[in-house]
Amino acid sequence: MHNEFMAFVSDESSYSTAYGWAEKQGFSTASVQQAGPDHLVKYLESNVPPRLLILDVDTAPDAAAVLSKLSGTCGPATKLIAIGTANDVSLYRKLLAAGVSDYLVKPLTAEQLSQAMAQVLRGETGPADNATKSAKIIVMIGVRGGVGVSTLAVNSAWVVSSEMKKCVALVDLDLQYGTTALALDLEPGRGLRDLVGTPQRVDSLMIASSVVSVNDQLFVLSAEESIDESIFIDGSAVTTLMKEMRSDYDYVIVDMPRHLLSSQKRLLASAHEIVLVSEMSLVGIRDTLRMRTTLKSLGCPARITLVSSRVGPQRPAQVDETTFTKGAQAKIDFTMPDDYKIVTAASNSGKSFIAMAPSSPISKMVRALAEYLASEAEDEEEKTKGGFFGWLSGGDKKQDKHHGKED
Repeated sequence: MHNEFMAFVSDESSYSTAYGWAEKQGFSTASVQQAGPDHLVKYLESNVPPRLLILDVDTAPDAAAVLSKLSGTCGPATKLIAIGTANDVSLYRKLLAAGVSDYLVKPLTAEQLSQAMAQVLRGETGPADNATKSAKIIVMIGVRGGVGVSTLAVNSAWVVSSEMKKCVALVDLDLQYGTTALALDLEPGRGLRDLVGTPQRVDSLMIASSVVSVNDQLFVLSAEESIDESIFIDGSAVTTLMKEMRSDYDYVIVDMPRHLLSSQKRLLASAHEIVLVSEMSLVGIRDTLRMRTTLKSLGCPARITLVSSRVGPQRPAQVDETTFTKGAQAKIDFTMPDDYKIVTAASNSGKSFIAMAPSSPISKMVRALAEYLASEAEDEEEKTKGGFFGWLSGGDKKQDKHHGKED
């Protein structure tokens, strides 16, 4: 699995150039393959999209259509550079509109590759974006069952939509046992199963007919499918769904069951924020460590935030914070206090506890978390310094080494 860089080029000359360039940058020679779009599609079926990708489109009958689909599959975390023999301004514009960061005309040179990569990572080139919104994707996962991740997702969405006045979509990927709609006294929509099961069905009209509005700013996409059958959730369909929703909302908050971790690699790779919620126990330590290790192995670029769940007099922690932090190899960013009365009252009334008790300790904590998640991410150029491809963004070796220690 090559999470940083891959190139799929068809002709011998371009392959030789890309191979030599990648070798000089310290990448595995396996990161450059002599193949076209079809091979890339097969690769993405079982691998996380690379962060930087070069694709030869000469063998594609309709380059813009192919790249538009691949851009949706890879998600916003992947920077895609196309190469080809056609020197056509109209084609260039079509490719940019399809989600490509840049288009290079053959013959390919090492200097051309270095300049294009540097420009893409600094944000000097990019696709034309006529959309009024480009939603930030926040994925919330319970490390253990019953830790309150759905409650956290619902109330965080309420804060961002009602208090911060942003347009928010709350997506519950537990199609059989999800509780987000119930928590807000809503009847689930009817289309989520089709949306996450069939990529071809995903379009703006289908999404609009499936979401249920809480108010003018908050919308819920959920289901309540039969529990006596197996529900298939397609990774490509979820990725396409996220791409479609990004243009209609400011934030998309996804409540994702932990058992979907292995099948939703593309969603995790496209997320801007990932929130892990854990109980303060030995099992919580074990599974927090396992989940963080898995996310890192997938190459997820998202910031990972750790929340300890429902700690209070009625639910004392089984282990202290020092023990948890040491065992899980991660600091606790937020602690959700246990407030049984407020949570129960809100659940029974079908309302957010933020709306019912805005000054309670649990409301203050969720508000702080929501504001933290909604804050602007660090500058893209700063993120690249010393991180992946720090050599392209001007970071010297000292900066690279220092950044590595911080990670």
